[in-house]
Amino acid sequence: MRRSGIPSLLVSLLVLCGIMLSACGGSSPSTSTGGGNSTSSAPKSVTLVTDIGGLNDQSFNQSAYVGYTKAMGELKFRRQVIESKSQNDYVGNLTRAAQTSDLVIGVGFLMATAMDQVAKANPTKSFALIDACPSDAKGNCDPLKNVAPLYFKEQQAGCLAGVVAGEMETLGKSKASKLLGNNTIGAVGGQSIPPVDHYIAGYQFCAKKVDPKVTVKVNYSNSFDNTAACQDIANNQIGASKADIIFQVAGGCGVGALQAAKAKGVYSIGVDSDQSHVNDSVITSAVKRVDQAVYITIKNFESGKFSNNPAPFDLTNDGVGYAPLSSQVPAEVKPVVDKYIQDIKSGALQVPDTVQK
Repeated sequence: MRRSGIPSLLVSLLVLCGIMLSACGGSSPSTSTGGGNSTSSAPKSVTLVTDIGGLNDQSFNQSAYVGYTKAMGELKFRRQVIESKSQNDYVGNLTRAAQTSDLVIGVGFLMATAMDQVAKANPTKSFALIDACPSDAKGNCDPLKNVAPLYFKEQQAGCLAGVVAGEMETLGKSKASKLLGNNTIGAVGGQSIPPVDHYIAGYQFCAKKVDPKVTVKVNYSNSFDNTAACQDIANNQIGASKADIIFQVAGGCGVGALQAAKAKGVYSIGVDSDQSHVNDSVITSAVKRVDQAVYITIKNFESGKFSNNPAPFDLTNDGVGYAPLSSQVPAEVKPVVDKYIQDIKSGALQVPDTVQK
């Protein structure tokens, strides 16, 4: 009896231990539904929806993607990127993104109406929109609790580009040998929308402030992806008006303007990101830190600090600026640019955001 009782005791103990282990370790971590928000440490999902320029526009969308990938590398969420091929894609693409994501980032002003529609239809999801607020069919801002408009003071970056151009015109051919001698500079815009106009307004204002005699030619391609259209406009500015510095504000289309400047042997200025890699005509770029805005927005969302009223990005928070000057730019130019930066930061200089006709 004693020998047979030992196995029975062991069996009882094992059964008891199994019950205790099941009670202590059998439950799964608590999670909540509603777009992947979780009380566990699992990262939330984020989708980037580009505008029609696409990821390889060497400008606006590409910069947004840089910020997205930086956040993805740190926070370990899965890559979800949707590239729009036409404006008719915006509603569908934003809707698809909302179905699979906690946060959807739309790239560009032209998505404002689509964003309004999709964000209203998905009130439990969060959205961010670069360069615009969600807008109704009449273009009126529709402040929504689940949409963060990400604004920039592009006119400040445009001003710095204008200072470079204006100062080079003032110094003349003895210092900048590619100048054509007609004291004329150009700006090639994409569509006439606020972010584009802000850039050009700052460029125009500060170039004339540095050199009151300079002529600033402004033309629009009505496209952000037709490279040939921007190339034609730049060629006309250079050929007909003798513009010797071309500022492109047209995303992927504007690469054509930079190519025209290279082919005609004049200077050019890039936009949004440092475009010196395009060709050696680029002497600087008006920088808009779309990458920084996207990165910060995702980080804030992941840490529970999402806001539908974020501060605008400007010179004071490194949201805009200018790319390093090329060796073709005379040394006298940089101190002038730096002085303008100081004046803008201090409030001594207010840069307008309206293009003068």
